Amino acid sequence: MTFQEFKQELFAGAKEKGFADYEVLFLGSDGFSVRVFDGEISEYKSTVSQGVGFRGTIGGKVGYAASEKMDASVIEPMLENAAMNAGIIEDEAVEQLFAGSESYPEINVYNPAINDVSAADKIKWAIEMEAYAKSLDPRVKMADFCTIGNQENEVAMANSYGLDLDQKRNMASATVIARVEENGITKSGTEFWMGRDFAELDYKDLAKKAVDKALSYLGASSVETGDYTVAFDNVNAQSLFRVFASVFMAENAQKGFSLLSKDKLGEEIAAPHITLRDDGVCDLSLGSMSFDSEGVATQQKAIIENGVLKTMLYNLKSAAKDGVESTGNASKMGLGGAITTSYTNYYLVPSETSFDEMISGVEKGILITEMAGLHSGVNPVSGDFSVSADGFLIESGKVSRPIEQITIAGNFYEVLKNITAVGNDLKFYSMGQGGIGTPSILVEGIKVSGL
Repeated sequence: MTFQEFKQELFAGAKEKGFADYEVLFLGSDGFSVRVFDGEISEYKSTVSQGVGFRGTIGGKVGYAASEKMDASVIEPMLENAAMNAGIIEDEAVEQLFAGSESYPEINVYNPAINDVSAADKIKWAIEMEAYAKSLDPRVKMADFCTIGNQENEVAMANSYGLDLDQKRNMASATVIARVEENGITKSGTEFWMGRDFAELDYKDLAKKAVDKALSYLGASSVETGDYTVAFDNVNAQSLFRVFASVFMAENAQKGFSLLSKDKLGEEIAAPHITLRDDGVCDLSLGSMSFDSEGVATQQKAIIENGVLKTMLYNLKSAAKDGVESTGNASKMGLGGAITTSYTNYYLVPSETSFDEMISGVEKGILITEMAGLHSGVNPVSGDFSVSADGFLIESGKVSRPIEQITIAGNFYEVLKNITAVGNDLKFYSMGQGGIGTPSILVEGIKVSGL
């Protein structure tokens, strides 16, 4: 049964059952991944999945239902479940289905050439990547995680107001974790690659970077406790901005879960050289989207521009509460999930300053290259964080010895104000929908606890 055939039967049933309006969402995925260990395949996955979700208004309330099947047999149970759920959910603000935006951005997020690469080739590359990593240095004991794969996703949605959208995307990826050992001390280094063309994958370079990173951690020790100038590399700056992304969501502010709100628009909340964007379409990311989970066209927008808060991120419901337009940031966690808010391509705009130039004036500081406990050691409401970390000492403007067993603590809102420099090494981590990217950053006044 095609999506169009299913939609027609579902909508006819919804109308007959008394739904005032209704919507159907289709999610499909097709993925492949291979993981090797010690020259042999340790995990091989080839998965295909699809499902449909229904959302409709009945009796003035919105109900949800979902099914992993897409055939006529699930239509009646889905409608019954949605009607029953609508009677249970209590919310003064009724979700509004969307008739469609005037236009949608054009994007190219699908490369059929990814599918032309055979499973045999991907297995061969994974085995060779592991073997190459192990050959680089006698201290390399194993590539504990060595995987290559690709993922394809499709989303389609339609509703009773005439909305009818469809988008397909795909991407390829590779990850290697190298483990090294010296004098009984073990360290690991991780590198990942994401792209939309396997021809761009240099798996030997990826393996070498992982090995070099692991070797660089050997001989690490702690540092004295104190306040430091801290550089976060692009991966860890990305992690910091990801875990606090919720503070920019309007629905969280409306519930008291963020210190920001529409009342702070126009206020300076960050250093003057900080611009934080959320763009529906970004050529640097693999997560570009033309529409959000409510069918609203995504937008190009600055959340923070030159240090000033310009907008919160909205879905239709939170936008109505604040009397503004949706920013195209509706999100849906799974087919049966309620509409929430999320970023699309959320990134800190880079400068033209290289990393070496960025730290050149730091007499004594710390470079953070690993953080652990970001989800348990943070308070997204207050902005406070305290997490364990590893990295390197910065002395006289240069990266020196490795450090470990430290804890860094601070406040995200203060970090925004205390970023003294932004690098030019923007790196994106992209997901099925959306992505996040940051360059390296330099922050004053981070509390560091050592042994």
